[in-house]
Amino acid sequence: MEWIEATLRAALLEDGRRLLEILLAQVPVPEPTPRPGQRVYRERTCQILSILGPLTLRRDYYHPPGPGGGFPLDTALGLRDGCTPGAVRMFSRTLAQLPFVESSQQLQELAGLEVEPSRLQRLAAAVGPSLQEPLLRLPAPNPSPPPQFYVSIDGTGVPMVRPELAGRAGRGPDGEARTREVKLAAFFTQTVTDSEGHPLRDPDSTTYLASFVGSDQFGPLARQAALQRGMAQARQLIYLGDGAAWVWEIARTCFASAIQILDYYHASQHVVALAQAVHADAGCAQNWGVRWKALIYDSQLHTVVAEARQAGGTALSAEAQREIAYLENNRARMDYLRYRNQGWFIGSGVVEAGCKHVIGQRLKQSGMFWTEAGATAVLHLRCALLSAGGWNHLWSQPLPRAA
Repeated sequence: MEWIEATLRAALLEDGRRLLEILLAQVPVPEPTPRPGQRVYRERTCQILSILGPLTLRRDYYHPPGPGGGFPLDTALGLRDGCTPGAVRMFSRTLAQLPFVESSQQLQELAGLEVEPSRLQRLAAAVGPSLQEPLLRLPAPNPSPPPQFYVSIDGTGVPMVRPELAGRAGRGPDGEARTREVKLAAFFTQTVTDSEGHPLRDPDSTTYLASFVGSDQFGPLARQAALQRGMAQARQLIYLGDGAAWVWEIARTCFASAIQILDYYHASQHVVALAQAVHADAGCAQNWGVRWKALIYDSQLHTVVAEARQAGGTALSAEAQREIAYLENNRARMDYLRYRNQGWFIGSGVVEAGCKHVIGQRLKQSGMFWTEAGATAVLHLRCALLSAGGWNHLWSQPLPRAA
């Protein structure tokens, strides 16, 4: 039975290829006006790849290429790196999910197409950069104005090839960098809470944006994307983040009207560290950590700080002073009782999960080392695929060609 299926599929694909070749041969060839000194070479033969398999195409070549030159028919047909639009979309989907070798194997197994991993890598490099602008213009998944619009930003390291790390300091014992930080923004909306008042993220509302650029550039990009995705129409804008200074600087400069909320998990880590800094006994520190987490959950930070100062006496350790300073600096972002009463999220789990799912699962597999260009191309594909409504929207229109 399997042999019969495979044979029939191969025969049907062969018939489809022949029919598509006939149809393409009837497409009118664009005739740009040759520039002075430009030569035209007629009926150049090449092989292109479609979802049905390889096709033979004859088209005119204008040399030197320049504006209006090259292969005008390729542009008219929407070919990318010798692939038809249907093949580009199919291959891009596998590239967004799997390494190049595994993508090649999957295409062979599921579609009966033989595509070399190196060709898939070239295609990712050709298509990925063209997704950057469309991703910034991605519309809101739900056209209705949401009550709450959330922006959450975080970063994670991606292993890079050695030339990409030159001159960069790292956290390892030798002081050398092994990774470079990718910044990820997650946008989502919330309309309702459950029966116990816990917030529920709106289904199919989460979209992503990722980049290697610095925070001073990433902030405006995130704002541009958020505006396209419905931020201005929401009744309340909420910005969730951990304690990184650059995360809050983006909030200050690009989302000034947002309610800023420090992720409760990160705040809890700091009150536990404070308990350990003022109580030498491990068991005692654990008990105080549990109490203080409950207190900040109910917006009683002033009680936590007062009890820590009393426990530490007149000679607070440097570590305890650092933890108290951290909590005091984030006091305005830790009114968790109010946030819960409003039915808002108090954790940045969406973007932290995004760092693992959007970035880690594809770019941080064993043995992977990236160039910035290669990683960025795949990141754009990942954000397009995993953003609600993003994939179909982006492929419903011609993608711009990267410069």
